[in-house]
Amino acid sequence: MERTSIFWNHIKNYRWSYVIGFALLSISSLLQLLIPVLLGQFTDRLQISSLTYGETIQFAIWMTAVGLGIAIFRSTSRIYLFRLARVLETRVRGDLFKHWEKLSAQYFNNQRIGDLMSHAISDVQVIREVSMQGYFNILEAILLITVSVIAMVTSVNPWLTLVTMLPLPLLSILAYRFNDRIQKQSANMQSAISDLTSRVQEFTAGIRVVKAFVQEKEESKLFTKDNEHAVDMNRKFVRTNSLFSSLSTGIVGFSFLVSVVMGGVMVLNHVITLGQFVAFNTYLSLLMGPIENLGKVVNLMQRGKASEKRIMEIFNTQPQVIDDLVADQTIERIGGEIEVRNLTFAYPEEEDRPMLKNVSLKVPKGTSLAIVGRVGSGKSTLVHLLVRLHNPPEGTVFIDGRDIHEIPLNILRGQIGIVPQDQFLFSSTIRDNIGFDPHPYTDEQVVEASKVAQVYENIVEFPDQFDTTLGERGISLSGGQRQRVSIARAIIKKPSILIFDDSLSAVDTITEDLILEGLKSVMNKRTTIIIGHRISSVQGADQIIVMEAGQIVERGTHEKLLQRNGIYADLYHKQQLDQEAERQDGQDDDSIQATLSQEGAGV
Repeated sequence: MERTSIFWNHIKNYRWSYVIGFALLSISSLLQLLIPVLLGQFTDRLQISSLTYGETIQFAIWMTAVGLGIAIFRSTSRIYLFRLARVLETRVRGDLFKHWEKLSAQYFNNQRIGDLMSHAISDVQVIREVSMQGYFNILEAILLITVSVIAMVTSVNPWLTLVTMLPLPLLSILAYRFNDRIQKQSANMQSAISDLTSRVQEFTAGIRVVKAFVQEKEESKLFTKDNEHAVDMNRKFVRTNSLFSSLSTGIVGFSFLVSVVMGGVMVLNHVITLGQFVAFNTYLSLLMGPIENLGKVVNLMQRGKASEKRIMEIFNTQPQVIDDLVADQTIERIGGEIEVRNLTFAYPEEEDRPMLKNVSLKVPKGTSLAIVGRVGSGKSTLVHLLVRLHNPPEGTVFIDGRDIHEIPLNILRGQIGIVPQDQFLFSSTIRDNIGFDPHPYTDEQVVEASKVAQVYENIVEFPDQFDTTLGERGISLSGGQRQRVSIARAIIKKPSILIFDDSLSAVDTITEDLILEGLKSVMNKRTTIIIGHRISSVQGADQIIVMEAGQIVERGTHEKLLQRNGIYADLYHKQQLDQEAERQDGQDDDSIQATLSQEGAGV
């Protein structure tokens, strides 16, 4: 269901709370209108010298009582309405995060982190300001202007009121003329903030690369450029805002000038009394603030409109991967048999270039499949379709004989343990990263998973061991350690299907052998898919497929593929030669070291 308005939906949900807040504000505004009446009466009595000492005290008490009433009701209404604004801010930010969680992975591939942060922080803050200051100032202005004008017409002089109010409609014309400019410049300013945030995030994430390539000066230039652009956009916005506010103040000031001149003449001609003149100008003084605030509110509303538009675009973006209508909610587990039938798949933005072409395979429950191939051959795309990070065409991917679309997403993903290529870790403790699952795990289970993944010995060397807090993205660990923690995170779930997406590339061959040996007990009776470049990590699989340009070009066991002398055999022989060369280099280094030692001993 498409959302229409953040503000209107919030007001509908909290309409009675707003009624109470506006009622309190109305009482405060009406109390303010007693001040001109009291001042007018006081001035008239003072002018004819009929004011007694007791009446002076009485006027003072009334003024004090009205002032206290205004303070109490105004502050109470502000607290009430501003609390509702904070509720809106919290709800919108929470809804935004929840909606992001529902969106497909492909959405985030096309978004910058800086833009997302700007939406969650800057845009939501603007929306809060609109609901906080905007609503408050608009209602106060409407109440004060309406009641004050009525009082000025009925209790002072209608012609003086008419002439004084004539310039004020120019504010509406002014707001209309500045409307598009303020909205456009507000959007440009928010976009510039997003660019700047993205620049800072990218720099901090790649700080090691920046330093390794001595790019500090170049990065500083890029940051300075984005920073100056943000300042320039903000300066243009402030300039427009200042011009609008100045013109608004000038119009209001001109009305005040008309009041003083024309009202003074009326007093001299005895058309109105001095008390009425004082009361009239006091009414006008009360209107000055709200009328000037209307200009600020127009500015704020345009900013709010731009921010709301940006956030509504996110809310109205529908997730591409959701539970289908055919999903069977009675399914609680999956067995693990995988079958792919004539699968052809292309990403939405590249529909004319399929990543997978007519792929067919079957992985019986409890067996293992290894996938090898060059970069970009479609290996990762295939396993991403198994966990429905993207939607495969219906009738192409089956688990336990059922179309994958029939299996609820939470069951499908909860029963598949995947170790991705990027080894992403969260900036929390090692224990939290290994036990990253809705279901809690015991310390013994966490330790056992770390031992299977061959990372336990590394963890216990840290001062805080499993309570060690990792840096952002697990940067405090080495690449191999991150991979092994990711492996532990996948196997602790004890899933029906295990997927290792090139998960051993950052470890040495000895550690790789230890991990594979430890995984044998975990892989037993579980369907396992291993994507790898090293033949040593995939040669023990029950079946191996070789992918090329999105197609399966070879399949079989390790021995059968070697007999074919195809791509797999060629890759195997090359790796054998590389390993032999490494061993030979190591032997040569040992020989040189031994010779130097003998020479040193002879000397």
